[in-house]
Amino acid sequence: MKLKDLIKRELLDEAYIEPKDAGRMINDALEDLEYALKKVKNPEKWAEKYTRSLPGFLDQVDKFIGILRRMK
Repeated sequence: MKLKDLIKRELLDEAYIEPKDAGRMINDALEDLEYALKKVKNPEKWAEKYTRSLPGFLDQVDKFIGILRRMK
């Protein structure tokens, strides 16, 4: 496990996040999301295989998109 991941996990375990750490944490999370999205291959096949999980997944994606839109 990378040091970055260990630090991130430790910070996420805290109930309160210091404002000075919040900006770095959100940027790290968005970079991880960007990397993960670049690695997505054939989402249609996943959707066909996990049809029962798809509605919940799409609901979470919609909520996440809504949060991102408010970060203007």
